[in-house]
Amino acid sequence: MNTSPRVVLGLPAFARPDSLPRALESLLSQTYQDFALVVVDDAPHANVAEIVERYVHDHPQISYLANPTRLGMVGNWRKVFEQGRIRYPQSDYFAWVSDHDVWHARWLETLVSVLDREPEVVVAYTASLRTTADDAWLEKKGFDTAGIRRASTRIARAAEQMLAGDMIYGLIRADALEAAGVFRHVVTPDRQVLLALSLFGGVRYVSEVLWYREMERDFDLERQRKVFFPDGTPVYAYLPSHVQHCASLLWDFGIRGKGRPHFGRFAGASYAAIHLWFSLARQLPRLGRQARAS
Repeated sequence: MNTSPRVVLGLPAFARPDSLPRALESLLSQTYQDFALVVVDDAPHANVAEIVERYVHDHPQISYLANPTRLGMVGNWRKVFEQGRIRYPQSDYFAWVSDHDVWHARWLETLVSVLDREPEVVVAYTASLRTTADDAWLEKKGFDTAGIRRASTRIARAAEQMLAGDMIYGLIRADALEAAGVFRHVVTPDRQVLLALSLFGGVRYVSEVLWYREMERDFDLERQRKVFFPDGTPVYAYLPSHVQHCASLLWDFGIRGKGRPHFGRFAGASYAAIHLWFSLARQLPRLGRQARAS
């Protein structure tokens, strides 16, 4: 095994021994093999550990870690990225993968080639076939900001049009993800970190279906809060998500200056304001429909 793989795949496991072998088989069958797979189990399950250890025997690029106490989804997604950076600090790219999805054999090869070819792109993702318990449908409405040079335009476009649930499972430049702050303890944290990533580069959408995504049909914010905050939901998490995201962006880039050397504090504060403005604009049609319905 390459001791410094170019790609780290982080799998935050959570009690899915039924689908985990299928997911692992599809990842291990990738045509691009220069990767390590880090599994962090947030609900340690004997069957999950047994399944992973069985694969480790033949695939030493896999590692398994069980959390002594439950971190919740946000904490575990952060931890699997942090473990990947600790173990493989020289890796170029990172992707979160699930314990219940399936990936086409050319998924990783395709996305690595995009990031290798387009250095200004920080996230690359593919079209997906989405599946629920009773249905399946193609998702090919691609969000793409590759080639847009201005960070202010990229974050405005992201605030208006982003497909966070798809993009968060793309391949990401590890250093850009680190600079963006990984997952924050807010609701819809995937959207927040992707907004932050938009300040560092573009998003490239690949229209070929290379990912088969098992998902819940309906978005449930209250269920998210329970999954994200196992020790109880903090008061701020009941604020509108765009307010939480704006506060995170302002704190990280406007006050702490974490965007340097790419951009300074003033620019960071202005990007947070642009996000808030365009997020509110996105909400207006929905609020209008609700007002008319009442």
